[in-house]
Amino acid sequence: DRIYDNSFEYRVNVGPVRFAAETQLRNGGNSGTGNAFEGDVGFDYMGFSIDFLGGKIYDAVSASPLSAAQVSAANSLGLATGNGQVAGNVSDNTVFQVGARYTIGAWKLFAGYEHIDFANPNNPLAPGAFLDGGYILTNPNNANFPNDKILQTAWIGVKYSVTSTLDVTGSYYHEWQNAFAATGSANAGCSTVVSSQCSGALDAVSLVVDWRFARHMDMYAGAMWSQVQNGLANGFLQTNGTPGNTGNKANSVDPGIGLRYQF
Repeated sequence: DRIYDNSFEYRVNVGPVRFAAETQLRNGGNSGTGNAFEGDVGFDYMGFSIDFLGGKIYDAVSASPLSAAQVSAANSLGLATGNGQVAGNVSDNTVFQVGARYTIGAWKLFAGYEHIDFANPNNPLAPGAFLDGGYILTNPNNANFPNDKILQTAWIGVKYSVTSTLDVTGSYYHEWQNAFAATGSANAGCSTVVSSQCSGALDAVSLVVDWRFARHMDMYAGAMWSQVQNGLANGFLQTNGTPGNTGNKANSVDPGIGLRYQF
């Protein structure tokens, strides 16, 4: 058991089965994240491992920098703007996730699925709400989800140990969301790049090589190719086609290399 300032964590193993639960309580009446509850049930057997996770998070905040218009609006409310003040979409989130791993010899296979439901908050946050890390939410948006946003993610991967010190890992990820603009609005049911509330998808493929050349040191190098389209491509500078048409896409390749020290 672990008890923190406003949270509680509990873990227990019973043979091959494990259980975990965690709660975090709201830190004041006008603050985010609010109350949060999460749980996990897992099972291990003969190289196979699987976990089922679920949670409910109230007044979750997706923060963003203040725009010029938002700075003006905050000032009109008597909230002096400065460092640490942000805007953000507020939501009550319900999440379910399942992840599995199977090990056979030098191979490790991974797969998983996650489902998140974003809904407008039952307890809207007012301007000036306190956030984790000492930030102030001067411009909360409590109505970003007129219909629930359903974001789903699936992934699969494989890791192969070439030697006892050299691993190669490849993965594929697919993410998709529904159209959640207000019923009857101009963007209702949209599937284009015109709005982040349109349906859309993300696909990504990654490959990484990891070499553990010393007891606590390893070197890694890899790259990820990703592509977003339609609603998930909204806001990207790179799009193929005219904004508002179907099939708008943006893609990128992100290489990386580094050294890591593990205690």
